[in-house]
Amino acid sequence: MHITRMDQLGPEIRKARKALGLSQTDLALATGLSIKFLSQLETGKADNPGFANILDITRALGGQVTLDWSDMSSEPDPGQTDGGTA
Repeated sequence: MHITRMDQLGPEIRKARKALGLSQTDLALATGLSIKFLSQLETGKADNPGFANILDITRALGGQVTLDWSDMSSEPDPGQTDGGTA
């Protein structure tokens, strides 16, 4: 699975799952994640899937995770603080 944009994640997971002949129930059992969460992830409705969950899903699908950070902004998240004091 090679994801270059986060909006590709769900469709790629669905494609890989179906290519292996797995249902969402099968994948849920293999990962310990809920069917509802997997469905939301595959349809792009999961807000923050979490890196550990993506690793679990990828492993269950027998794949590897390739990260491409080239499209990521170097700007800090406005909600993030640097830990310093003003």
